[in-house]
Amino acid sequence: MTTKHAEYYDVTAAHYDELHGPLANPEHTVAMELGWPLLGNVASVLDVGAGTGRSLSWLEQRYSSLQLFGVEPSQGMIDIARRNLPDVAFKQGSGEALPYPDGFVDVAMATGIMHHVDNPSAVIAEMFRVARRGILISDHNNYAFGGTLMKRLRMGLKICGLFGPVAFVRQGFNKKGYSEGDGWWYPYSLFDNYAEIAGRAEATFIFPTRSPTGSLGNLIYSQSHLCVVALKQHPKSVSL
Repeated sequence: MTTKHAEYYDVTAAHYDELHGPLANPEHTVAMELGWPLLGNVASVLDVGAGTGRSLSWLEQRYSSLQLFGVEPSQGMIDIARRNLPDVAFKQGSGEALPYPDGFVDVAMATGIMHHVDNPSAVIAEMFRVARRGILISDHNNYAFGGTLMKRLRMGLKICGLFGPVAFVRQGFNKKGYSEGDGWWYPYSLFDNYAEIAGRAEATFIFPTRSPTGSLGNLIYSQSHLCVVALKQHPKSVSL
């Protein structure tokens, strides 16, 4: 995550939870509700891009025995997260270079941060490095946004290798876009990282976290939000 991203969250930290109320991102709650049983017996969790601690709070309320950690580039967000969750160990740091040793926790998770980072592949690699058991990622699928024509156009541009250049021009010759509610973001689909996630895992699960949209029946065109759970060991080797 760039300095610009961190600066946005430093400025908005005080009213971030107000902007993102309890029902603002239901897909991440669904991701944890459906994905957590797949991870087996988990004793420790690192939340990458922890923000004000919303996902960690969900875990703390339901699994009181978990050892919880959070890493976040914005000091303003960390200050609020520490007040919200005094028993959680937070560090300031970047998902592209996590300040933890190999195999530090059982599970590394990231809810809604991949469309904010310049290099999702680096974050995913770091999550696998620090996680002993596996990872959980909940995020966008931008190929399902907009109308039928726009969905097909995005996919056509992706197949032709032109999606990035066209998005760069549409966003005012910038790799990223901006909105008041979401800050700096990149056009992103979790599908784009699926192969590298599955390549690092022995078992991978992917499922939608919102209802389908539009008239196109294809999974890629109809599911705007997804969750991936990837296990470093096959579930037959993991006690569920």
